[in-house]
Amino acid sequence: MQVELDTESPQARFNRVMGQLPKQIRYASAVALTRTAQDAQEEVRRQLPSRFIMRSQWVPKGIRIQRATKTTLESTVRVLDDFMALQETGGFGESSVPIGARPKPTSRTPPSKWPGALLKKPKHFIGPIKSGSDKMVLWRRRSKKKSYPLRLMYVFEDRVQIQPRFGFAETVEQVGLEQFMIRFEEALADAISTA
Repeated sequence: MQVELDTESPQARFNRVMGQLPKQIRYASAVALTRTAQDAQEEVRRQLPSRFIMRSQWVPKGIRIQRATKTTLESTVRVLDDFMALQETGGFGESSVPIGARPKPTSRTPPSKWPGALLKKPKHFIGPIKSGSDKMVLWRRRSKKKSYPLRLMYVFEDRVQIQPRFGFAETVEQVGLEQFMIRFEEALADAISTA
């Protein structure tokens, strides 16, 4: 059995660790930035059900991070879905509101029941909601032979006001302010202990 003794003096070890400190600080900063971004990503995802009706995991999966490196020292949290921008800032947009295509407001509308897919099927057409109206809707005939009764599938809105309710930037900023120093101290202590 062979035992190796640590012959490095405390002063020499201190000097060695201090000499590596700038490198360890950059490493700890990159780790802290990445972990803070992950914290923010998790918090944004956690808040989504309180702000929106969640019919699938599409939007939460689209909240992504970019990891920091020792050379870039920058980490980002981003949303892949462009349509969420108006949910953050508010404004006006277009909308197709499913009526008959979705049994309940909390139900998911499958792609086979989206307007484009329905219009490819027989018995579906776009027309005014009532005679003389400019508001267009997607109708479904009950039968190929009879024109009536009709079932309202979608209402198309040219100008819908969207209120800002996402709170993405505010949440990410708040988590960053609360978590970065905690994450940095953890990462630096780990980096120095393993130097």
